[in-house]
Amino acid sequence: MKVLGIVAGPRKTGHTARLVEETLKGAEEAGHETVLYYLSDMEIKPLDEGENGYSYPEDGFTELMPHIESMGALVLGTPIYYDHVSSRAKLFIDRLYYYSRSHGEEYRKKFPDGVKFVNAVTCGWDRADVYDEVVKWLNGRMTNYWNMSVHGSLKAHGTGNNPVKENEKLLKKAKDLGRSL
Repeated sequence: MKVLGIVAGPRKTGHTARLVEETLKGAEEAGHETVLYYLSDMEIKPLDEGENGYSYPEDGFTELMPHIESMGALVLGTPIYYDHVSSRAKLFIDRLYYYSRSHGEEYRKKFPDGVKFVNAVTCGWDRADVYDEVVKWLNGRMTNYWNMSVHGSLKAHGTGNNPVKENEKLLKKAKDLGRSL
């Protein structure tokens, strides 16, 4: 099975990247093929309004499309900025519109059924229950629009005082989650 990892944070060595990478390591240990993209390295533009509805720019998203169309699992990592997913994560989700029924059944058929979804959310706030509504929102988009099944959630809170790279319990959970895909 192909596991697609998407890091929607700005730093390749940041908290979000570490969670996604650790999950992919576990998936590799279980024998899965993994592909990792850092959205900060890509130019992904928003949808444009065309004469016949939305138009899709030729940009970095087209590089992701073959992997999206052949994945069995998606690991999407995002930091929380101003109480929601990062702008990169939101743009990625918006561009998944290409694969929605709203765009057309022929496009929806390109998105594989039964994809397992893992979210990895990081934030600086020290409260353990913080941003549960964002995780719920994110999981809801993936299940409602693309029929993914939520396989697991990773949330790192208080990352200023408890960096992900030092949180052995969370890193183990990420790797175990990857192994279980």
